[in-house]
Amino acid sequence: MESLIRNYDRILAIVMGIVFLGLGVLVVKKSLGLSEEFIRREISGTADYGLNGQDSAKAASAHLGKELKWQTPTMPGIPQKPIPLTRSVPIWVKGGVEIDLLDPSSPKIRPPLDNDWAFRHRLDVGRTDLLGLDEDGDGFTTEEEFESGKTDPNDPKSHPDDTNKLSLLEIKEDSYVLIYRTGDNPEGEFGIREEATRYEANPPRVPPKRKSHFLKLNTKFGTHPGHKDRYMISGFEKKTVTGTLGGLPKAAHKLTVADAVTGESFVLEYRDPRAIKTYFAVFHYALSGNEAKLGPLKVGDTFTLPNDTAITYELIELTGIASKGVKIRKKSPDGATPKDITILPGDPPKAIPEAIPEGQKNA
Repeated sequence: MESLIRNYDRILAIVMGIVFLGLGVLVVKKSLGLSEEFIRREISGTADYGLNGQDSAKAASAHLGKELKWQTPTMPGIPQKPIPLTRSVPIWVKGGVEIDLLDPSSPKIRPPLDNDWAFRHRLDVGRTDLLGLDEDGDGFTTEEEFESGKTDPNDPKSHPDDTNKLSLLEIKEDSYVLIYRTGDNPEGEFGIREEATRYEANPPRVPPKRKSHFLKLNTKFGTHPGHKDRYMISGFEKKTVTGTLGGLPKAAHKLTVADAVTGESFVLEYRDPRAIKTYFAVFHYALSGNEAKLGPLKVGDTFTLPNDTAITYELIELTGIASKGVKIRKKSPDGATPKDITILPGDPPKAIPEAIPEGQKNA
């Protein structure tokens, strides 16, 4: 008995081992007999699920991908609306009113910004100065990034076109005048006078001189800058009209003048001055850190912007009426499709660098 008590733990361990071994044998035998209780069927990949099998699968897939929503409970002052069950809804409280930032019908917290646009770009709509901020340092404010294409206000490489910072500062004008003064014989000479005025500049530009020409048909003329050897008398019509002095006939001859620059012709009437105006545009570039005055530039002149000299712009349309603006063409980089852009007048700048000297081109 004393030996049994001394080896009790060993005897107990042996008995428990025999019990667990027996249970293991029973489990194995039970599993081996499962094949008799279940019938195994092989199904091929081309099994027929019925005529509506494919439609049912599509319907099930669409149902699984559908966003489930629940209707908010009725609360005083808060309209009911569907709320997604699988994601949270960003809510902003303004003046005691709860605003769903993702609901396009909700009032804008920081107009003109859309609430969802501000939320997606992680903007703090609580800041009263948000519209004027430039978080990414690209020279464009949050408001400009939103209104000029909804670019990313957190990425300096994502910003509106640089020409959004370009405005028409002023239009200058040169006037060139031709006067048909003498001559009524197509075999003889015709007297034509050139007169010109130039816009005021600092420093002053050399004033043009008046000059008279005595010219036969098909003779080139023109001496002023931009008009040198540009014109030619190509036709003459002898004509008189009844004058106001006693009904005596009055000369009303006409000269046809060809313009080698435009490729067109115009009529120069006797003693009736014809003014040909050349307009020059002066631009203000307002990008922070690159602010500058560009011009004066006439149609056909090219220029670049201070912060990106790889892109060339050409002035292609200038009527002389500031309110109509001017049109420029974005020409480079090479291979890019040219883009025409209208530049309108902007707010007068407080202080900017002097204009590019006359005749100088950035390109």
